[in-house]
Amino acid sequence: MSLTLKKLCSENNNQFRLTLCAGQDGYHNAVTWVYMLEDDYIIPYFHNSELVVTTGIKTVQDPSWLMTLVFKLVNQHVAGLIINVGKFIEDIPQDVLDYCNEHDFPLLTMPWKIHMTDMIQNFCMRIIRERYDSSIHDQALNDAISGRDNEAEYREILSRYYDLESKFTVILVYINRPGDNIRQMEEMNYLFINRIRHFKATHGLKTSKFGLVSHENYELMITNNVDQSCFPDLVRIITDVYSDAVKQKALFIGIGTEVSDISQISKSYNRAYTAMRMAIYRNTPYISFEDMGFYKILFSVKDEEVLYSYADEILAPLEAAEGKAQSYLELLKAYIENDRSLERTAAALFLHRNTVNYRLQKMKELLNSPLKTVNDLFPYQVALAIRDMEMKSIKLEEP
Repeated sequence: MSLTLKKLCSENNNQFRLTLCAGQDGYHNAVTWVYMLEDDYIIPYFHNSELVVTTGIKTVQDPSWLMTLVFKLVNQHVAGLIINVGKFIEDIPQDVLDYCNEHDFPLLTMPWKIHMTDMIQNFCMRIIRERYDSSIHDQALNDAISGRDNEAEYREILSRYYDLESKFTVILVYINRPGDNIRQMEEMNYLFINRIRHFKATHGLKTSKFGLVSHENYELMITNNVDQSCFPDLVRIITDVYSDAVKQKALFIGIGTEVSDISQISKSYNRAYTAMRMAIYRNTPYISFEDMGFYKILFSVKDEEVLYSYADEILAPLEAAEGKAQSYLELLKAYIENDRSLERTAAALFLHRNTVNYRLQKMKELLNSPLKTVNDLFPYQVALAIRDMEMKSIKLEEP
């Protein structure tokens, strides 16, 4: 959870008389801190989502400075800019307003007679309180996901943020990039939050709620009263924000099933985790639990040794064939993938059809199975899938 620029500015009947002049579509940006800035040299040291306040004193010597400032702030993903007008800046140039509108960058003005230090102190104290409330929210949500026995307690807290008796879905995001530090993750998270809030505002999702909880390399996105038709757009936002991780094939997203009450959210989380594991296995950016087919069963088994021992048992006769184990396993896999066609299996393995047929007959004897029907082959298909899972296994620490 985080504080939005709109909420920050409008609280206490807008006591600092702030006026939004441009960038309305970015008014829901998250704000992490407030800085007074009279020189743009420190902008590269900003993280994401700061709110900047300036008197614009440098425009006295350089009238183009304000445009330069806005350009740099937009590129640094700052939450917005407040200009203390009346002494150094009277009117905002139209080209600056147009640029802010084009990039959904909120630009606000505040009368000169308002003391900036009072506003900055007030806003920073409000942000600190919000961070405290956010930590309570995150703990309550983790309790709900973990199925703790303090349901009355976490429901009371989460009722401030969600419609608890309506539908929930968990989207789990995992970035397999250990070099990222906590600060980098926080910066991306705030950018992500801003994009989600912009999406909600532009799509008229007034009754929809979103929550984001971070834990090491995991991001748990909670959707509340969000229609399933929105999920492709949400995935696009996630992959866009974490585009570098996508390019490095380090981003994996698992989408859980929809549940009807906060008390069932652990079910959606567990299935999102299952889908994420399969996304890693398939080396694909995202998978929905509903699209996993029979792999739902395989990836839902937490005791992986049970799976591995089953595969060992099923494939043991082939692996005991001295000198032929690998070729038999490759043949079995190709035979299943090519729907029991000798011609296509031979082509896939670059072998003569008679060679494939000869080895297949030997394999049938070893397995004591005709390998003729789908039912005959199914146990071996499952065993090969498990073996492949084992080879590609990535050890994950559950949040």
